[in-house]
Amino acid sequence: PILDFNFFILHLNLLRTMVSCGCCSSMRHELYSPMFDTVEPSSVKIKTGSQVLDIVATFSPRPRWFYILAKMFLAAWAIAIMHSSIATYENPSFWLAYLTNQGWVFTVAYFFCSLLSALYLAKRGTMDNLQGCGGLLVKSTWALFAIALPAEIVIAILFWVLEFKGNLTYVSVMTHGGGIFLLVFDGFIFSRIPLRMKQFLLFETFSSFYILWNIIHAFSGIGNPNTEEGVDDDDAIYGSMNWNDDPGSAGIVAVSTLVVLNPIVFLVCRCASRILPKRLLNIISSDEVDDTYDNVESMETV
Repeated sequence: PILDFNFFILHLNLLRTMVSCGCCSSMRHELYSPMFDTVEPSSVKIKTGSQVLDIVATFSPRPRWFYILAKMFLAAWAIAIMHSSIATYENPSFWLAYLTNQGWVFTVAYFFCSLLSALYLAKRGTMDNLQGCGGLLVKSTWALFAIALPAEIVIAILFWVLEFKGNLTYVSVMTHGGGIFLLVFDGFIFSRIPLRMKQFLLFETFSSFYILWNIIHAFSGIGNPNTEEGVDDDDAIYGSMNWNDDPGSAGIVAVSTLVVLNPIVFLVCRCASRILPKRLLNIISSDEVDDTYDNVESMETV
């Protein structure tokens, strides 16, 4: 019993150390800050000043010609994959029913907004002009990245663990893992976009809506044109989420994804977003911090 008590005290002290460390402190700051907060959490406690994310340098980095061309290439690549996927699909009208394809739509939308943001900010050039449609465009890019990257990772995990049947094509590989590398290159290496803890709500909402659609489909009688009559006993979109024949297993997969897999994947993505140094503006005084917040007010929403 004494050993068990000491073991408990040791783990309690370790937990306190983790909570008081910079990483957990920054996570706590992000949970109580706007979803698109531009202040870097690691520098919040500096009394002489703070560091604010340079939105222009982040979403439209220099040399601009190189990064814009790179973003155009990645966007065209993602669109070509989506076109090939739809063109080779036996039932194009049912293409969007699958989580893989819905995730890829968000991936394409991110690359498109990322390119538009880079072009727009290259033209405007300063933070003072980030008002109205400019702020909306950058926030849309940021939000789509917070959804697309963890979604592609979760989709890849679920596919290779639960759904893989041994048949591989180029499109299948790209939409079940290859897209992760494209997103990492654009979001983490090119743009250095930091993920905020509160943005997990965006990703979790996307996942929740898909599970809701999966349940509605199962009990609505819509059917699945991809199932073979006499071979498949159910019209479920995914065999691992068969709500009619095996609701228990389907519920376990759904709850485990929402409660366990999604938080872990998003936390890993959030930590990965902080590996490379961010493009920051150095703010020396509190007055300058206030002025900067006035300039980027359109970027911050709860």
